[in-house]
Parts: sequence; C-alpha cells; structure tokens
Amino acid sequence: MNFSKGPIVVAAALCAFTLPAAAQDLCGGLGAQGVWVGGSEGASDIATAPNFFEQNSIMVPPNGYAYSLFSLSAPSNIRVEAAGQSEADTVLDLYDSAGMLILSDDDGGGGWDSRGEIELAAGSYCLGVRSFGGEPIVADARIGRADEHEALTAGWVGVEGGGFVGIDACLPETPATTLGSGMISASMSEGVSATNTITGVPYYRFNISEPTAVTIRAENEMADPYIYIFDGQGGLIAENDDYNSLNSRIDFTTPLQPGSYCIGMRSLSDPNLPVTVSVTPYSQEEAMREMYATLEASPPIGGTYPIQDLGTLMGPMARDAQISGDAVWYSFSVPEDGFVVIDAIGIRDSDPVIALFDNVGRELAFNDDVSGNLDSQIASRLSSGTYLLGVSQYSDSYNGIIRISMERYIRAQ
Repeated sequence: MNFSKGPIVVAAALCAFTLPAAAQDLCGGLGAQGVWVGGSEGASDIATAPNFFEQNSIMVPPNGYAYSLFSLSAPSNIRVEAAGQSEADTVLDLYDSAGMLILSDDDGGGGWDSRGEIELAAGSYCLGVRSFGGEPIVADARIGRADEHEALTAGWVGVEGGGFVGIDACLPETPATTLGSGMISASMSEGVSATNTITGVPYYRFNISEPTAVTIRAENEMADPYIYIFDGQGGLIAENDDYNSLNSRIDFTTPLQPGSYCIGMRSLSDPNLPVTVSVTPYSQEEAMREMYATLEASPPIGGTYPIQDLGTLMGPMARDAQISGDAVWYSFSVPEDGFVVIDAIGIRDSDPVIALFDNVGRELAFNDDVSGNLDSQIASRLSSGTYLLGVSQYSDSYNGIIRISMERYIRAQ
C-alpha cells in the first residue's frame, strides 16, 4: 500500500537500556525494548501519580516500535496518546503483562495522532508507538488517568459530557438494535452476529448473563469500521480501529460483568457498506492463532500452526507462494553471524507484508512498502541461529503470488 505523508523527521534507532529482569520478561519480552515512564516500575504507577507521564521526542526506528512501560497499583481508567512531530502519522498498540494486544489506535487523537481510553486492572503494561507506513519518525507519548489528567491530543468530541469518543455516547435511552438473541454467556459455543450498514444501524446492544470474556469484531475492510464499547451507563470502556488490516476487534480477556453493553460504530470510509458485527466468547487459543495469521506474533516452532522449514541459508534462496488470507510462515537458520536481506516481491495481484522474528518470538523487523512501491524488504544483522519469517497480503483483496528472496552476507576476512 502506498502512503502519501507530510514531512518526516529521520530519526536514529532507540538507545539500548538495561532493564531489571522483571522488565525483560514483561509483555512477552517487549519490555526489554522499553523504558519505565517514571524511571522505575514503582515510580511509573499511573494510579497514584499526581500528573500524567510524558515522553517527548521519542525516536521511533524504521519498521519498529518505541515502547513505554507503566504500572497500575489499582484498577484505573487510563488514557494513552501519541502525537507525531512534523506531521508524522502515529499508531499506538497497548499490551498487557503477558504480551496480549488489548488496544490499538491509528487516528483516534484527531488528524494523524493516536489516542485510546481503557479501564485497566492493576498490573504492568507496555505502550508501543510506531509509524503508520513504517517510516522512522519522532513522536511524543503521554499516559495518564482519563478522568483527571490533561490530554495531549484533541481527540474526537462526542456529546457534551460524553468524554473521548468519535461518536455520540450510547446512553441507556439511545436507540440501539439488539444483537442476535442479545444474551451472551461463557457457556455459549458460538456468539451472536448481524450484518447491516453503519448508516442504518450505528448502535448494537447486548447483555452479559454471567462474568464472560468476549471478543467483539466489526468486519468489512471497504467500510473501515471503527468500534466503541460502552457500559450500561454510557461510559466508554474500549475502542479499536484497524486490528486486522482495516477490520476492528476488541478482546476482553478479563470477563465483563453481568449487565447491558452497547457497540457504537463509525466508518472511516463508506458507512453505506455492510459491516458484520459479532460478539463471541473469548478463546485464548483462537486469539493467538489470529495473531499468527496477521503477523502480530510468530507461532512457536513445533506448535500446531504450520511453518515451512527453508533449512540453512547458505546462499541466495527464492520461493514463490500464492498467499491469501492467513499469513504464511517460514523458518530458516543462519550458520554464522552476518547480514541478511529479505525481499517479498508481488508477482501478481499482491501487496506483500513481511515480519521477522527470532526463535523465541521477539519481533526483529517489519515492513510493508519499500522504495515507493508495494514490495517489502527487510535488511537485518543476524547472529547464528533460527529465525521465523511471516509473509502476508496487506488485505484480503489480494490473493496473488509473492516471491520471497533471501540472501546472506558475511563480513570479509
């Protein structure tokens, strides 16, 4: 996908920081790449902080993230924000202590800025900031309590007193369509769903009969739906845009309590196209599989998700694959330290996206477009060992052939 952006400030990669052992393991290993916003875990407690924490002029590396770590000593309604400098387009991703993505936003802060509000349990969290097109950027990030601390971005303003929300809050008296049977419980093998235009049905209501972890989706890339979840009193408890390509998804891994809930939507493209909305009991296994299928995480070697072994990368190697839907994963080994260049070239009807991980699941590089075209490229210095390469199409509208080309370079003696 080609993106036209304003001026971009070219920035260097993040400096290396030595973190405590607990931080090294935080958020599935993402914590090793970040810094505590208050300097230490204890000093980064948003729940007790008198003011927000802000990190200015964060250098976001190309096709990478800048991570900010924070803690909560008590449940709190948290606002996370990112604003790019020099008209840079930011995206923020919020992860819990286990590395599960719990919130993602592109333009919720207004313009190119990112913003999200979410009720979080006590614990530690990682906020990742990246650029929308993979360019190196400089950005500012702010983390604070949504109900007390000043916001960094303008956000989208709904009804008066409705708080941060891109649509009018779904209040008890707001007209809303009942989703399916309207009742969700943990014992259900399947959930409820409906398909309508956002213009025709902007709000859905459903009820939780017992504490239930749920997954909420809104799907149609052409409509580019943005979803908001409200509690029974109209309070915004979660929102998402572009979880998977241009579709939206929210996982409530902590069970929602019994009561009434409302899904509100707006379209970032065409609100007159049909969008399928569903609420299903949350499945950790299914959630992880979807993360593998969308390059959010790499599958474990030896697990059930298929991985094609390319063997040891000794010289130039090329493979053609017809790819549609779920990402295709490859493993390969590097016999000694060196430099590896990986190209994904669209042969026909393709817009390749690639991601490189080490053998324990740490993301090393990600790329969508390179050199002004739809092809992708990763050039990375690698130590001897085994690596995982994920390849997918930018969206479901592509289902053609992608050529994966790999070449290894070693230091001259």
